[in-house]
Amino acid sequence: MHSRSIFLTGGLLALCAAMPLLSGCEDARESLASAIKPAGAAEVATALRQQIAQGKFAEASAQGARFLEDKQDTAGVVAWETAKASAQAGKADDAIRYAGLAVKGGTVSGVDLMAEPLLDPVRTDIRFVALAAGGADGAVQAPAAASATPSAAAEASIDASGVKASAGDVSVQLPE
Repeated sequence: MHSRSIFLTGGLLALCAAMPLLSGCEDARESLASAIKPAGAAEVATALRQQIAQGKFAEASAQGARFLEDKQDTAGVVAWETAKASAQAGKADDAIRYAGLAVKGGTVSGVDLMAEPLLDPVRTDIRFVALAAGGADGAVQAPAAASATPSAAAEASIDASGVKASAGDVSVQLPE
């Protein structure tokens, strides 16, 4: 009986000693799993929302941009979160480009663009106003190729009364 309790005690001690190793194995397993099965757009968008909520705008913008370079975001969910993070991080060109991808993917509309408070830093940018007024027409334009003037079908102006934009039969006016 005494040898059985010594064996049991020894087994418990060995198990306790192995716990840190098991924890390390769990971390390694999670890393390996994420390398084998990369995160999808919905998971990345959720992670970006968490970073944005914590005020980590530059990190969220960079993470979203990395995902969008390598992966497809046909619905535009990662692009939408990346647009908001980029605007708050002071990256106007990126914010407008990703907002366009989000509109093109159908995640948001021009009305959503104008209503999103995190996009306030780019709200008066003529490219953003044209995008909000015209939908996804300018969505695929890269920042370097984007022009300071909207297409012939779209008009925008900024004056003392605020920002006005129109494209086709859609018109948007923001007070000063």
